[in-house]
Amino acid sequence: MELRQLRYFLAVAERRNFTRAAEAVHVSQPSLSVQIAALEEELGSPLFDRLGRQVALTEAGQIVRDHAERVLRELEQAAQAVQELKGAERGRLMVGTLSTVNLYLVPPLVCRFKQQFPKVHLQVQARPSSEIVEDLLANRLDVGICLLPVSSDRLVTTRLFDETLVLVAPAGVRLPSRRMRMRELARLPLVLMPADYCLRKMIEAECVEAGVRPQVSVEMTSPEGILEAVKQGAGLTILPELYVRHRLRGEALRVVELYDPVPRHSVGLAYLANRSLSLVAHEFMRLCRATLGELGDAATGVPAAGRRAHRAG
Repeated sequence: MELRQLRYFLAVAERRNFTRAAEAVHVSQPSLSVQIAALEEELGSPLFDRLGRQVALTEAGQIVRDHAERVLRELEQAAQAVQELKGAERGRLMVGTLSTVNLYLVPPLVCRFKQQFPKVHLQVQARPSSEIVEDLLANRLDVGICLLPVSSDRLVTTRLFDETLVLVAPAGVRLPSRRMRMRELARLPLVLMPADYCLRKMIEAECVEAGVRPQVSVEMTSPEGILEAVKQGAGLTILPELYVRHRLRGEALRVVELYDPVPRHSVGLAYLANRSLSLVAHEFMRLCRATLGELGDAATGVPAAGRRAHRAG
């Protein structure tokens, strides 16, 4: 089994097409097909189901994909560590971040990072918190910005700040005031993320505490899509205030504060406890804290105590 075979295999798995995969790895399609066939022969099992022009991973292919991704990531990290020993600021940094945080924190953070490390390839992926945790545990990400607490004790977490959730309504909807008790949500149609999303679970936990059962009329995975649906009259929604304030400039929507109780959750950094982070990863986390500080205490409310790393329970 050769590394190039694994790279070719992952290219086909990602694109589900031999021609596009060959273009991506800069080889001819016949050469790529030969290498995939050799890999399948060595493993004694087909890795792809050929479905016309498209291909799909077999069960064996799914197993190989997971292991191949980890192998190549380990090799990338080894190469990066060697470069750092030589004083080079090169390599690759893979970061997962919440879609909401991606709007207001990531753009200035990325700019600062690239000014300091112009030769480092930075890849930031906006994902649900549960997927960020999953990818960290599978060593597919170096650092994650996710909701806290996390469920695995294999991750080290550092609290960054607390997000407050607010109610968002179309401008024309008549509501009693600019503030609303949580229990009053019972009479409102809500547009929320699906039930398996961490943010949805936290909203429902807050509702349980307030003794209210939310009326969820629409489920959507994209916060941008949710706001657009609310704007067009599909219902109301509950989202992090920082995201909403940055997203609603000029929009025909209004924000209503929730209380009794005030719904909040923590956002923090996470990484694998049993791996040595690169100097670049440590600097990315430092810049993350510094960028949050520049966004203002009113927006973040980060106490010094919240910056200490701890094992997630």
